[in-house]
Amino acid sequence: MTSAPEQFVTVVRDRVVRAVGLRRDGVIAYDWGFDRHGVHHVQRSFVLLDDGVQIDQPVAFPPQQRGWWYCDLVTVTDDGHVVHVQDMWIDVVVGPPDHPYRLLDLDDYADALADGRLTPLAAADGLRRAQRFLDRRLNRRHDPTRAWPDFPPAEVTALLTADLPQDWESSTG
Repeated sequence: MTSAPEQFVTVVRDRVVRAVGLRRDGVIAYDWGFDRHGVHHVQRSFVLLDDGVQIDQPVAFPPQQRGWWYCDLVTVTDDGHVVHVQDMWIDVVVGPPDHPYRLLDLDDYADALADGRLTPLAAADGLRRAQRFLDRRLNRRHDPTRAWPDFPPAEVTALLTADLPQDWESSTG
């Protein structure tokens, strides 16, 4: 099986960030920037299209967590050249393989379902995708090795140092 050619796309993240990214092998990588405490940061994010999950190594994590990953369950609306990514509340923090991952914000997900921001059908889909991501990428089952089964995915590792367009804008400033 041959992989699809690389393609530049526009990623619209949470209707706030609009960035040019690179689609390769089921992953979209893009850079975007923000200011925090008077310091400008550039963050690289990766959208795992098959998983419906966006991951990054937060540049704003404290030094003892540098290299850790933050994973967001997202909805992805793929219009070809424009890909809309919307956060779906459930998050996972992934550290080194000898450290347990941490599942976050199930309460926010429940609140969204309870107050109608999330339909029952969308909630069921999100829970299934979150479980599939955990089982495919992180859950070791009975494997005694100290390694994540498939995390970060090889397609992401290949894009960690790729030259990406530094072309983004944010409606928050």
